[in-house]
Amino acid sequence: MTESVNANQNLTPLPAARNVPAPEGYVETPLWDPYEAFMGPLFDKRVVNAAGETELWMAFRVDDRHLNARGVVHGGMMASFADATLGSLAWNTTGREPCVTLSMQMNFLRGPKAGDLVECRATMTRQTRSVLFVAGDFFVGGEPVMTASSLWKIIGK
Repeated sequence: MTESVNANQNLTPLPAARNVPAPEGYVETPLWDPYEAFMGPLFDKRVVNAAGETELWMAFRVDDRHLNARGVVHGGMMASFADATLGSLAWNTTGREPCVTLSMQMNFLRGPKAGDLVECRATMTRQTRSVLFVAGDFFVGGEPVMTASSLWKIIGK
């Protein structure tokens, strides 16, 4: 299980391992988890969709740390990015209550390459008192590269 945020919310965000400029429309996401800081920076933005709902989008720029031996993004990196993105939506939806990943399913459609901007649109599909259902659609240049769906347990403060 992966916690969506460090339990001690008074910590200062960690610096990302590399200095990468934010893509247009995005801002750098504060990172609390040492692993996420190593794979980062990550970026986020809020977008109002046609239905008037605010969507969370997150992104990362692919570099050599993210690649497998075939020269495409390692599935583990995509899973980590999915966990960070869907967990961020879970954390924000609950008013920053700590949450843990119960399960996550992913469908890999195409492998992003070095230099690509991988973007994810995260969506809350259902919420109960203690479990969140979160989905993500992942894109490179507007083309789908992965989908993910996950369950998050709200564990409280």
